[in-house]
Amino acid sequence: MNLKLIDEINIMVNRKLVIWLNVWSIMLFLLLLVVGLFFSSEGSISFTGLGFFIFFICLIITFCLHEWIHGIFFKVFAPEAKVKYGFKSGMLYAANPGTKYTKQQFAMIAIMPFVIISLLICLSLIFPIHRMPIFILFAIHTSGCVGDFYYCYKLWRNKNRPVLIEDTAEGIKIFEKVKANNTIEK
Repeated sequence: MNLKLIDEINIMVNRKLVIWLNVWSIMLFLLLLVVGLFFSSEGSISFTGLGFFIFFICLIITFCLHEWIHGIFFKVFAPEAKVKYGFKSGMLYAANPGTKYTKQQFAMIAIMPFVIISLLICLSLIFPIHRMPIFILFAIHTSGCVGDFYYCYKLWRNKNRPVLIEDTAEGIKIFEKVKANNTIEK
């Protein structure tokens, strides 16, 4: 089986893509904030100094947890691979350069931090706490997932093609499986 590169997404270096993802992120955050304010019974948002500090710590923990979940799923689908964690271009990241995954595997790797953290945030609402800061945490995290959502969109666009996805230090590469005689493998 041969592989033919059909798309390369370099989130860390493609300035135009970064700008568009940031625009989508801001729009998603504002939309979620408006929805949260509309459905909130608290009426206003206020933070004490301690409350802001706790919120900030929770936000950092959420970002680290997000990348750790990516790392766990990298290892689930490729136990022998080495996961790298870091900070580049203003973003925390988990990467597994050189390892190839199926569409389904990579979609799981991309979306599971959003799913798991959203479930944890929803579960936290059962406690008698102020809900608006929790919803703001959800809105920030969800808007921060736009890169992962974009990867899933790109995989969906290739849903009828036999592709493999390779994680890179800057993003992903999408390969199509081709037979030795250059025909597409089914």
